[in-house]
Amino acid sequence: MPNQLPLLSSTTTNPADVGTFRYFTPWLFILSLIGCVIYWRAFPDPLTLATHNWPLILVGVLGAFIGNITAIGGGIVFIPVLMFAYKIDPVSALKLAFVTQAVGMTSGASGWLRRGEVPLGLLKWTVPPLILGTLVSTFLIHPQPMLVKGLFGPVAFITGLLTLITLDRKGGLTELPAKAFLPTLLVAFIGGMITGWVAIGEGEIIAAFCMLSYGLNANRAIGLGVVLLAINSLLLAAIHAFYFGGVPWDMAAFTMLGVLWGGRLGPFLAQWISLRMTKKVFALIALLDGLVVTCHAGYSLFLK
Repeated sequence: MPNQLPLLSSTTTNPADVGTFRYFTPWLFILSLIGCVIYWRAFPDPLTLATHNWPLILVGVLGAFIGNITAIGGGIVFIPVLMFAYKIDPVSALKLAFVTQAVGMTSGASGWLRRGEVPLGLLKWTVPPLILGTLVSTFLIHPQPMLVKGLFGPVAFITGLLTLITLDRKGGLTELPAKAFLPTLLVAFIGGMITGWVAIGEGEIIAAFCMLSYGLNANRAIGLGVVLLAINSLLLAAIHAFYFGGVPWDMAAFTMLGVLWGGRLGPFLAQWISLRMTKKVFALIALLDGLVVTCHAGYSLFLK
C-alpha cells in the first residue's frame, strides 16, 4: 500500500480482547516481596526510614497512574514533590524519577502490550532515534540543576496543553501514512533528548504528534508513548544508577514500590471508565506544575 508505512503492523485491537486485562498478577506480589526484602537488608534503620518516607509510596502510585494513562510520565509528579516537599536538589530528583519510571512505565507498558494496543511495527523505527536523543542529552549536554528547573516547567506546561488538545481526539487509523516516517523519527529523537533532561516528554509528545498530525487511534498512540517512555526510562535509569551514580535510593525504594502497583492502573482502568475527565484533571496538574516550577526557576535566577 503506497500511502501507508510498510513497517507498521496492520494488526488492530481485537474487541474481544479489550476488557480482559487483569490488574492483579502473581508477579506483582512476588516483586513487591523481593523489593521489601532488599529494602530491609539494604538500610541500617528501615523502620525509621519508613516512618519518614512512606508517603512516597502514594506519590509513586499517583505518578505511575498519570504516566501510564496519558503517557506524560510519572516525573510530572515526582520531580515537583521531591523538590518542594522533600527539598531535594533538581538533579537528584531527576535521577530518582528515572529509576522510578523505569519500574512504573515498564509495569504500565506490559499492560498496554497485553491489551494489544501498541503499534509494534513502529517501535523498531522510533527506538533508535529515541536512544540517540537520550545519549545526546545525557552525555553531551549533561543535566544541571538550572537546566532541569528551567526546562521542566515549560515542558510540563506543554504536555498539559497537548493532553487538553488531544482530549477529544479518538482517531481512526491503526497505521501511519508513509509521509509520517521522517517526522516521527525526528519527534522521537527530540523526545529522547527532552526526557534525558527532565524525565518527561517522550511519551506525550510522540502520542500527541501521532494523534494530531495523522489521526492515529488515541489508545494506540498512548500505548506507543508509554512503551517508548518505558524504554527511555530503563536506559536512563541504567546510565545514572551504574555510571553517574547519585540516585537517592532511600527514597527510590518507596516510589518504586508505589509505581509497581500504580503502573498497571492506567491500562486497567482504561477498560472500564471514561478517561476524558481523568485526563483533564491530570492536564491541569501538568499545567500547574509547569507554572510553579517555571516561577520558582525564575525567582532563583532573580536572586542570583
